[in-house]
Amino acid sequence: MYKLLATALLLGFWLIPNNIVAQTPTQAQPRALHLVQKIYIGDIGTSEEAVRFRLLLEDELFQKGFTVVAQPENADAILSGALSVSTVGFYGGVSDINVTARLISNSGERLWSVNLPKPVTFKSAFRVTGLKIKEPVEYRAEELARNLRADWEKSTKASGLKVKR
Repeated sequence: MYKLLATALLLGFWLIPNNIVAQTPTQAQPRALHLVQKIYIGDIGTSEEAVRFRLLLEDELFQKGFTVVAQPENADAILSGALSVSTVGFYGGVSDINVTARLISNSGERLWSVNLPKPVTFKSAFRVTGLKIKEPVEYRAEELARNLRADWEKSTKASGLKVKR
């Protein structure tokens, strides 16, 4: 009986991969999007519109329930990316705003990314909210924050937690 028990224990230890035993609790659990609450907004560009976009994005993320921090070491993740704005053409029309962003954990793991290269249509560029009209850069900041929040909620639900609104 003892031989059978000893064999079962040895077989059990043999089947457990060595790297699971050696990992610390923070390494054993991969970071997931639903664990992110504090975000540092990193480099998004140096143009005037990119700086403005960053400020608008801070406000939009705050409105969506995230905390925007001033130092990357205080954040759960860093949001960075690129913004490009094509000016209005010769024949007029609205500007085309492209945003590519990534949310990276402090350990360097990509948690989320989005590419919003769609041209801004007249309908989407001047979305009327009450009597307030949103222009293209403000709209893209809102769209990025809305997409991040929606994916954060999906991650939260997938982990079995309740979404707090």
